[in-house]
This record gives sequence, C-alpha cells and structure tokens, in this order.
Amino acid sequence: MLGPDAVGLTPDEGRLVRTLLGRAPTDLEWGLFGALWSEHCSYKSSKNVLAWLKPPPEQVVGGPGDNAGVVRLNAYWEVAFKVESHNHPSYVEPFHGAATGVGGIIRDVVAMGAYPVALMDSLRFGPDATRLQEGVVRGIGFYGNAIGVPTVGGELSYGAPYRGNPLVNVLCVGVRRPGSGIAANTSRTGDRIVLVGADTGRDGIHGASLLASRSFAAADTETGTLRPAVQVGDPFTGRMVMEAMLAVLPSGHVHAMQDLGAAGLSSALAEMAGQGGVGVDVDVDRVPRRERGMSAYEVMLSETQERMLLTVSPEDLADVLAQLARMEVRASDIGAVTADGRLTVREGGKILAAVPAASLTDGAPRRPAPARPSGPRSSPAAYVPPGTFGREEGIRVLRHPECRSKASVYHRYDYMVQTHTVKGPGDDGAVLHLDEGPDGLVIAVDGPGRLGACDAYTGGARAVLEAVTNVTAMGGHPIGLSDGLNLGSPEDDGVFRDFAALVAGIADAAHALQVPVTGGNVSFYNQTGTESVWPTAVIAAVGRHPDPEGAADRGTLSDGMALYRLGAPEPTLAATVWRLEVGDGCPGPATAPDWTRARAVLEALSMLHDAQVPAATHDVSDGGLFVTLAEMLLAQVDPMTGMAVTLDPDPPVRLALFNEGPAQVVVAVPVDSEGELFRIVAACGCPARKLGEVTRSGALTFETCEGRFSYPREELRAAWTSRDPDAGLAGKGDTP
Repeated sequence: MLGPDAVGLTPDEGRLVRTLLGRAPTDLEWGLFGALWSEHCSYKSSKNVLAWLKPPPEQVVGGPGDNAGVVRLNAYWEVAFKVESHNHPSYVEPFHGAATGVGGIIRDVVAMGAYPVALMDSLRFGPDATRLQEGVVRGIGFYGNAIGVPTVGGELSYGAPYRGNPLVNVLCVGVRRPGSGIAANTSRTGDRIVLVGADTGRDGIHGASLLASRSFAAADTETGTLRPAVQVGDPFTGRMVMEAMLAVLPSGHVHAMQDLGAAGLSSALAEMAGQGGVGVDVDVDRVPRRERGMSAYEVMLSETQERMLLTVSPEDLADVLAQLARMEVRASDIGAVTADGRLTVREGGKILAAVPAASLTDGAPRRPAPARPSGPRSSPAAYVPPGTFGREEGIRVLRHPECRSKASVYHRYDYMVQTHTVKGPGDDGAVLHLDEGPDGLVIAVDGPGRLGACDAYTGGARAVLEAVTNVTAMGGHPIGLSDGLNLGSPEDDGVFRDFAALVAGIADAAHALQVPVTGGNVSFYNQTGTESVWPTAVIAAVGRHPDPEGAADRGTLSDGMALYRLGAPEPTLAATVWRLEVGDGCPGPATAPDWTRARAVLEALSMLHDAQVPAATHDVSDGGLFVTLAEMLLAQVDPMTGMAVTLDPDPPVRLALFNEGPAQVVVAVPVDSEGELFRIVAACGCPARKLGEVTRSGALTFETCEGRFSYPREELRAAWTSRDPDAGLAGKGDTP
C-alpha cells in the first residue's frame, strides 16, 4: 500500500487526505492527491499571493484560472495567450523537455477555442551551457516548425545562477471569434467524456509531483534517474489534434474542452469536474494504450502528450466521433459527467477511486500570503565608477552575451509559416496581421532576471515596463499581460519573500500602466542543491496595432534624420551589462521605475505613431544607449548609413552610454517632423533630448567632453556577431 511520502505529500497533508475521505485512501487515490496537491498543480504556496494580480473584469474576457487568458482585440477577434514554463524537464532532457513545453502551451490556447498564430520563448542558461542550450533550441524549433506555428521572437539571457537550472518559458498566442470560446468548466450532467489524441503510454508519470515540485540534487541528472518523468512530444500528431479540436467546435456539439498536461487524465478530469461543479465517472479500460500491462495508476497519472478531453451530449456523440475519425484522430468514449461532484475511476467494473473533485482541485492547504510589499526593500546606492571612458568599453559591452545578436538561435525557427508575420525576430517585438479587421497584433516578451537579483519587487515591475515599452515602441497599444514566475524552493523563506515581492512589483506595474494580467504560470524549485535561480519574472505583452503593415521598427533610417532619446538616463551603472563586463561584475541593484515619467514616454510614443510620423524606434535596455544605437545602425541595408551623436558634459560619458534606466526610447524622425515631435513630447510632459543625426559616414561617432570616438560599422558588426567559445551560443554564422 502507498502512503503520502510515496506521492510527494507531507505527513500533515496525508492526515488531511484521510480526514477529507473519512477513510484510508486507495493507492490510486493517493496518486490522485499526490499529483493534484503538488506545487505544480495546486499552486498551494502561490495562490493567495497571486490574488494580488486579479484583473478588472471589464478588461478581460477570460482571466486567471482558465487554460489561457483572453482579451478583446476588436469586433472581429479575441486573443488568447499564456506563458508556460518547462524548466525541470528541459534540464533533465533538453530536447524533449523544450519540445513538449511548446506542445503543452499550444494545447492550452487550443483549449480556449483559439487558433495558435504565434510563439515566443524566453530562455535562461548558465554561461557555459552549450549542450543544454543546443538541445533546448533544437526542441523548440523541432516542435514549433513541425506543428506549423511560427516562433516570431523571444529573448535569450545568461547568468551563473542558471547554470544548474535553465529556464525555458514559452508564450503562445491564438485568436478566436468573439462568442466562439469554450472552457473546461462548462460540462453538463449526462455528457459523455471523450479522450482525443495519442494512445496513452508511461511518459512522465509523477512529472508534476516528483519532477516539477521539488529541487534537484546534482546526482539526479548525472545518473539519469529523472528521465522517465519527461514526456516525449510528437508535433505531427499534435497538429492533427489541434486541427481536429478546432474543427469540431463550430458544430456546437462540444460543451467543454481541456488539454491533458501535468498529471494527465487525473488533472484534466478533476479540473473539468471541480471547476464546473459536476462529477465524472470514467472507466480506464476504455483508455487506448500503446504499452502492455499498464495499471490504472499508470493510465491516470501518465503525462503522454498530444491528448485532449471533450464533453459531448449523448445524442451528439456519434457525430463527433465520426467527424474525428474522418480526420484520422483517435477518439474514445471513456465515461460520463455525473451530478455527484466526485471523480470516480473504474476498472473491470471495480471502483478504484471515488474522491470529491473539489477536494482535489481546491482542497490542498494554502500558504498564507505575507503582507504585500509596497515598493523596493530599500533605495539602491548609485554605482558611478571613477575614471574616464575608454573606447574599447563600447566593443566589450556590445560583444557581451546579453547584447550581441541572437540570430544564430532564431534562424533555427520558422517565423514566417502561416504568413501572418509582418515584423519577426530582431525587433523590440513581433507584429502580425490578421485575415479580417483593421488591426494587427503586437507581441513582446521580457524577463530581466538580473534586475531581480538584488530586489525582486523592482525586477517584477521593470519586467512589465520593458514588455509594455517594447509593444508601444512597435506602434502597438498594450491590451494584456501574462506572467511566468521562476524561483527556487518556496520552502526557503527568502525565496518566498522574493516571490511575494516579484508579484507585488508586477501588480503595481500593471495598475500603473493600466494593462491587466490575465494569467500565467509559477515555477518553483528551480534550484540544484542550495543554488537557486535569480527571481525571474518573464512577462508577455500583447497589443493592438492599428496599422500592422506600417509598423515601426529600427530599420528605416535615412540620411539627415534627427535622433532623439525619449525619457531620461538613470545616474547609475548599477544592474547594467557594463558593470558585469567592465566594472566589478555585480548584477545590481536596479532602480525602480518612475511611473509618471514612464507613462509620459509611453504616451508620447503612442501619439507619435498614431500621428503617423515616419519614425524609427528602439527601446534602450541591455547595454544602454550605445547598444541601442549600434543595433539601429546595423539593421540598415545601406553600408554607408552612419550616426553622429553629441553627448553633453553631464552626465559623464559612461553614464550616458551604458546606463539601462527604464522607459528610455531612441526615436529617429525626418527633420521636417521635428516640430510634430516637439509638440507631442511637450503635450505629454515627456523628457526628450536630441542626440544627433543620421549621416553617410558608415560609422557610429560620438562627440564628447572626453574626446571623439568613432566605430566603423564593420567593427560594430564583428563585435555584435562574435562567437565567444564560452558563451554557449548555438549555430554557425550570423546575419543581422
């Protein structure tokens, strides 16, 4: 007989299970509670804190608790989107871990009745993680390319704390017609339960409870003991299942839909029943299997990929099964929706489990929320190093893994499939046009983990501002956010405090910018031994674009255009790439956003684009102004395009070039549009300063109080596309 320890429950949780049932659980019931009460499935440490993110109901169509968040784009489209992590599986088996992460988040969007149109990824590795990165990138490209959903951008970052635990977060965005949505909680008593997709195998058993809900020991990956808990994906079956699910919805025969992810059938059935206030009664003998001798326990806990659940009225069952058969997708009637509120599992006529579904989905004891932080723990001291600027510092920063081109990674992805992509990888965000309606989509993802290393509140707030700034810089109007929160063990009080601060920073930023958080993901236990990752908030932002074909980017410079910086630099080099590469190597601390100034910058950008001023824009982030200008220059096709920039004596050259203060954007406008720019920034109260102009010099040149510094384009390109053998960048060659 099993007990609580065998399924990852504490002794206290085991006693609570016995109390809820009023008896000793069966082995399968222990397995159900172990999976559904795991941190990964129950969010028992995070749920009360995540309540701080509750969005205003008038701004969202579907919010936290659904498979994906949904926001209204216009009268033609709703947008479903979500960030999900697959960190632990990708550490144990990089290729399949990353591939199945892509498949899982695609099914989350499909489960909302939306057609997936775009993917983005946010990846974190140690500085020497060549094998891990290569496997993860191959896995993402393999699944996304094969299933036919474009990977239109993302981000790639490095840090020593990610050496033992890489972070693999994936965003999927889909669209659906207003009123065409579906959810997991709309089953009706008497409905038949239909399992669709791949045959069930022994993939990923205990993945939720024993892989994703505990920390690693170094021996776990060295011995391969965790590999059986990692699923194996099949994107071709995934494509067939995706198309089949979306094809049966218009008939109106399907009442509810749920994907099978963590904990497999157990979780999908419990969530359908618990959220809908109904019961489910299933017979595991009806579940198709690809391996002989599988027990009911293995069938219920398997995390085999490419599977979905539907509920269908009995009179419509034959039609739905026939339609799925015509599409060559396996579908099996495995049980019924009942009125008793219980999850009942049978085998050969014998009842193996009979558990109140709500006790599985909402019965796990929750950790109380701490007092909500109202800001950073303390005001960081400014970091202003002595000495004067040296020309080689610009090249060193541009060559740093945080700043240099990631084209060798994103060229592994198909970002043009479906032909919706207008602006793809390499810009601040991606822009997609849609088949109907006046508006397109803008998508961006950001997760500055090193900013949270010294203050998690600031890290969360800055992540939101970065993502929203990127959407706005592309000419979009942000309409929704999704978060992926990545931390170490919540059993560590310091980690839990960082988690609460991270969420508080995100909540305050979302409120300040009036963009709702519609859902997301929490991934705890990202640590090996005692080394935890930095508290990392990955924020995805989606926006409406009124003119996707005319979207702004960094690649529209012409001779004589005037260069301006909107916003103001921070008087510190703390938390900058310069500090990591040239200074003392410390990651922080970072300064929190000034929301009044941030809103002014964003409003000015929006007005500039809405007025159709022909502008090129690029936000200032990793590497500061120097890298922003270099990237804008290197995006030009004409090799003679250059820039002449004049810096004031105050601040000092280093601070002007390398500070990474929030809400700074470089804008290039034609000379005859400068008057319109002046009018807009004055109306918004936005700080703005002219930097210089676009030239025909073929170089980036700075006139400063410390001298004149010129960087030919080819020198910049060589640094930006360099290959440091210790950096872990995959692939050969690089074209910007």
